Amino acid sequence: MTVESTEVLQDGDTAVPSQSPLKPVEQPSSTQNLSDEQIARAIVSRLSRNDKLAMRDGDKAFWPGIREMMKSGSQSGPWAAGVLPEHHLPGIHYTEGSRGIVMKGATTFPAAIARAATFDPELEQRIGAVIGYEMRAFGGTLFGGVPLNLMRHPAWGRAQESYGEDSFLIGAMGTALVRGVQQHGMACVKNFALASMEQSKLSLNVTIGQRALYEMYLPHFRKAVEAGAAAMMTSYSSINGELCGHNKELLIQLLKSDWGFKGFVLSDFIFGIRSAKEAANAGIDLEMPFQLHYHQSLPELIETGEVSEATLDDACYRLILQQLRVLRKGNYEKKRVGCAEFRAVAQEAAEKSIVLLKNEGGFLPLKDIESIGVIGRLASVANTGDKGTSDTQPTHVITPLAGLRAYYKHKVDIWQDRGQNINRALQIAKRADAVVLVVGNDHSSEGEWVSAGLAAQFHGVLPQPRNREEAQVASQFLRSFGGGGSTGKSEGSNGVKDGYGAGDRSSLRLPPHDVELIKQVCAVNPNCVVVVMGGGTILMNEWEDKPAAILLHWYPGMEGGTALARILSGEISPSGRVPFVVPRRESDLPDFDRNARKVIYDLWHGYRKLDKDDVTPAYPFGFGLSYSQFHYSELEVSRPEELMGGNIQVQVSVANIGQVNAEEVVQVYIAPKGSAVERAKQELKGFQRVPIPAGESRRVTITVPIEELAIFDGDRNQMVVERILYDVIVGGSSQDPNSLRQELKLFGELDEVAELVE
Repeated sequence: MTVESTEVLQDGDTAVPSQSPLKPVEQPSSTQNLSDEQIARAIVSRLSRNDKLAMRDGDKAFWPGIREMMKSGSQSGPWAAGVLPEHHLPGIHYTEGSRGIVMKGATTFPAAIARAATFDPELEQRIGAVIGYEMRAFGGTLFGGVPLNLMRHPAWGRAQESYGEDSFLIGAMGTALVRGVQQHGMACVKNFALASMEQSKLSLNVTIGQRALYEMYLPHFRKAVEAGAAAMMTSYSSINGELCGHNKELLIQLLKSDWGFKGFVLSDFIFGIRSAKEAANAGIDLEMPFQLHYHQSLPELIETGEVSEATLDDACYRLILQQLRVLRKGNYEKKRVGCAEFRAVAQEAAEKSIVLLKNEGGFLPLKDIESIGVIGRLASVANTGDKGTSDTQPTHVITPLAGLRAYYKHKVDIWQDRGQNINRALQIAKRADAVVLVVGNDHSSEGEWVSAGLAAQFHGVLPQPRNREEAQVASQFLRSFGGGGSTGKSEGSNGVKDGYGAGDRSSLRLPPHDVELIKQVCAVNPNCVVVVMGGGTILMNEWEDKPAAILLHWYPGMEGGTALARILSGEISPSGRVPFVVPRRESDLPDFDRNARKVIYDLWHGYRKLDKDDVTPAYPFGFGLSYSQFHYSELEVSRPEELMGGNIQVQVSVANIGQVNAEEVVQVYIAPKGSAVERAKQELKGFQRVPIPAGESRRVTITVPIEELAIFDGDRNQMVVERILYDVIVGGSSQDPNSLRQELKLFGELDEVAELVE
């Protein structure tokens, strides 16, 4: 992609247009006649055992690393591993951040859950390209922020770091991010697998059957592997009693052998593995971020043969192979970090992520008004999401209030009240022509969690301090995370105690004060739009009938306020779609105990569960309103030319029959008919975002690979496509009443099961 950009400088001057840094610059290799694989093997053959061992973990000793982490968190700089300058190996330089690089000044994008609401993989790839460029400008080479974990339940504190509840959508968005990042560096996918609870993550055991595992929780990871992801980070949890970091069946058999993964596997930080022998033999190539288990035990394990030389060589080969691919990328300028071009991508993402859930009587956009009351505690704060390892440090954050003031400057009076005193808020509401009421969650309500008893729980695996300075760090660590200290302790609005960070949510509803504020403000001024911020599902049935309009604004990144103003004013039409179902009751979702140590995962969560239970949601999966209207017609579904490995082609005409230029998200669902096993009534299997000018129509073509219809056959131990009839459903959401449906007969005979050709 070649783009020309002009960055605005001080005093109104402009820079000379330059080639976009989103385009990778390839440099010629001095070993052009050899493949990367051959070069990597040659380098491994020249390394000493000590060199190889030095590649297997972080370069920093444990207690100095802990000191740095406690002081600056993940923002202190890339974490280095396996740097061998004498062999011209730059090593791995890990950077964190699912919504942008965590270093100071980098571009802050909307949270991953918000970007999922765009249903726009092309945009996500451009976001990845910005992230990859900025990572390299800061000296990083491995981006550890490709979040592929499925949101089984929205109370998960890190739901904001996911692409939602649907495996197909997760796979499409995640692979796009991988492709974008790897234009410049390495992408690390995480967490493999089944990370979907926060407070009990270090001791959680997930019991899961093969169908749920292979159909619900693994397909998106496999797609990332097929997209060429450089690295895979394991989960803290256990699967069917086996810690993911020690799980040979998961890492060696499935990931590396069955899927043909060519990258390297790294542990989740510090406590992702508990035994050097088990981890190394299970396929953990790199222990991160500091010297711990491998540093203490791996030399002896290699010497005694308990871990083979072949295992050591394979890990080093994988690490070197990915480094070689990074070495050929171009030069990266730190002055480009956070530039106007990158911020424009963040603003576009914020605009496309906003979901219009309600717009009674066409209340929005706000036209012909003289005053706006902006009310709510979140209207004037930089609410970009969790403050844990994914926290970013942008140069600025445009809040909802700042965005509205800038947009309506000298045109509309903007009055603001934080809403802490409801009586004062009501005075503003009574005077205003329209009210923008900003409510929801922030970092104190949901997010990363560190147990206060962490040090005590893992005391036996921590190394002995080597000197007085390290002993002081160890003492501080034990005081902070030993279970009895109070340093850094927080209690969020979800009532979490005895921990650090907000953790999982205790309720899917708004805080009581926000609910009361909505009810009272709407009572005195029904011309109210409620803007909801947060990182996941928020139940609204106790108040949704009060305001004229409802918008989901998520954690919208550094340019979110500008995006909101453009939506509210009608400069652009809202086009986001919810990447999860919004139920009416929490009981419509799976059970969720945030302190559970044992859980059972099955096929049923999200919209699949509500469909199975015949429960009507408040807002279905994929739902979102526009300022325009769309009409679907002329659906055509073509069978694949090759039944094994071919594509189903879906074509439909979509007309914009409204008065506003807008974008529609065309969605394809597949419904099996007469299955031999219990299956979801319908599943998303294709989508496309389409801009359509008012009064015009577009012919949309979406291809669905036949393997997307596959289910897991335990007897054959493989994915198969049933020889049954399928309905192809095309519309604007999973429950669009105006959707089109056509029956698809894949096979001539309907009495057997057809195996997929890999």
